[in-house]
Amino acid sequence: MNQTQQLLDVSTNALLHLEFQKLDKHLSLAERNNILVKYFKRIAKSNRYRTIKKSAKQWIAHGRHPDGDLEALLNNEVEHLIQTCSTDLYRFVGLVGDIESKLKTKVQYSKAHNIDLNARYGNVLVCVVDEDLTSSFDDDGLMIKSTQILFIGSAEHKEIFSEAIELDGNFQSVIAYEDDNHLRVELFRL
Repeated sequence: MNQTQQLLDVSTNALLHLEFQKLDKHLSLAERNNILVKYFKRIAKSNRYRTIKKSAKQWIAHGRHPDGDLEALLNNEVEHLIQTCSTDLYRFVGLVGDIESKLKTKVQYSKAHNIDLNARYGNVLVCVVDEDLTSSFDDDGLMIKSTQILFIGSAEHKEIFSEAIELDGNFQSVIAYEDDNHLRVELFRL
């Protein structure tokens, strides 16, 4: 899970935890802050959440401040994170990260006529093929034109790549070219 998604999950869960506490009795601002600070102390100490430890500590400091309203801050944070996590560009970056993780490689970016077929990281070559990737997404992060990802490697690795594309579910994929060791997939916005 990437950092942004983890921040969203933890802040949403903290607010949910607070809502359950509110069911028992009316809580003052100081009591609400105290409940959230206790929640984030566990997060800040856990190795599972080391990528968001800095944010958890900032939330703790905000909750301890006499004028701080941690609940309001978290509500704003959740709203911002939802907008960030829901863009096509964010999902595309997530897909690329997932491919890199599953294939233990680095995804490259190149124009079609400049691809270096020998520049492999590990056992495979995975390359986003686009004349101008930034023009594929608008200012709000929505995909406005398709882009392609090229895979070159063994049949076993090709299956892993293909499965990562299919399981993603954020983009419609169409096979542009395929043979034993090559697969080029065109991705479209759903």
